[in-house]
Order: sequence, then structure tokens, then C-alpha cells
Amino acid sequence: MLSLMVTDRHGIAKPCSSTAYEQRSVAVPFGGCTEPSNVKAGGHACPIRFQCSGCGFYRPDPSYLPAIEDHINSLRADRERARVMDAAGFVIDNLTSQINSYEGVAAKMRERMAGMPEHERTELEEAAAVLRRVRAGGDHKLLPITVVSKKEA
Repeated sequence: MLSLMVTDRHGIAKPCSSTAYEQRSVAVPFGGCTEPSNVKAGGHACPIRFQCSGCGFYRPDPSYLPAIEDHINSLRADRERARVMDAAGFVIDNLTSQINSYEGVAAKMRERMAGMPEHERTELEEAAAVLRRVRAGGDHKLLPITVVSKKEA
């Protein structure tokens, strides 16, 4: 279901089958990335240093909304620190541009979700919550393992 809600950075729908998307993308902190060299490197070779919302290969979905909103707040705090530090104008301009871009991404996703029938939106929100728990890694139980040592014969 979430693979059908994938967009590009402009909020234009880029739906695909979940298997095709998984084969051609890599997870990044605020969505997916389809940039070939970054995919090949497992997400460790972003040519623009993870300024995802400014990249044509960025593919967010609604499961990333809380992370995007947290990042927007972090960018705002960084911008305020940069102002206090009397940073160069281009630094502040870059942070402002990233804030505006991520705000646009989040607004488009919320707009698309608001236009969905209630039952579909509820299903989508539940699926997104499950994905966030899986990404956080805290929703699984480990089985007890007993260590048995081999006795020398």
C-alpha cells in the first residue's frame, strides 16, 4: 500500500510495485533514494550529502512524515545556531531552502492523504506505523538461547 504513495520531491506520485521499488532504491533517513551510485553503495554514496528534498531521486512516502517533521525542526535549530554564530549568508540560505523544501514535501503528502477515503487513510496510517516500528528496531522479541559447550571426547 505504501509503495503506491511514493512521490518525488515535488509531490508527484511515483507509484510502483513494492518489489520493483525495493530493487531500485535504498533507504535514506527521510525516504528512499533511487540515485544509481547511492543505491549501488547501499546508501553510503550520496553525491549531494543527503540533502534529499533537493534531489530528483528522492522518494518519500507517508511512513517518513514524523522523521521529515523532526528533520525540519532540527534544520530550524541549526539555522538559528548559524545566525548566532554569524555564519555566512549562503549557509543560512541553504538551511532555509532545505526547510522550505521539506515542508513542501510533507505538505504534499498530507494533502494526498487528506484526499483519500477514511478507511484507506486509516489503513495507510497503520501500515506506516508498523514500518516506523520496524525501522526503529524495538518491536521484536529475541528468543532465549542456551549456550551448550561441546565436551571433548
